[in-house]
Amino acid sequence: MKGKKNMVSIPMKTNPFVEKITSVKLINHETGQFFSIVYNFDFFPGTISLVAVVDFFNVYPNKNYTLSVSVFLDNGANYPVHATRIFIPSEQLIAISKNGLGKATGNFDFNLTIEQPCDFYLFFAFIPEGSSEHSGTFYSYHSFLKR
Repeated sequence: MKGKKNMVSIPMKTNPFVEKITSVKLINHETGQFFSIVYNFDFFPGTISLVAVVDFFNVYPNKNYTLSVSVFLDNGANYPVHATRIFIPSEQLIAISKNGLGKATGNFDFNLTIEQPCDFYLFFAFIPEGSSEHSGTFYSYHSFLKR
């Protein structure tokens, strides 16, 4: 048909503007530097201590959430590495909307141990209390190499 562009069908998120992770910044706890895409170890297994700085979008105040972190390796293995409870009081929210939702930033530390050089991603899942399904997710891709 004339004038029509090819459209790609992308599945829409449920509630795309409520209870989401906007970004995750990872910082090497020992150096204070951002965690890079490629990280070199002198030997394996290797462990790194990370700080995750997480931005949340349109969360409910005074509600319990869980934020879980799992690692997925390029060989198909995966395992949980951290979980933390999140409760954001209304006075700590910023940019509060007329329906009471707001934005917030939080951080937590966790250790990541990798047995051998590999590509992997960290999967962050934001889960409202009382739900078995995550509301927001975030992926962070990296490689551990031997120096």
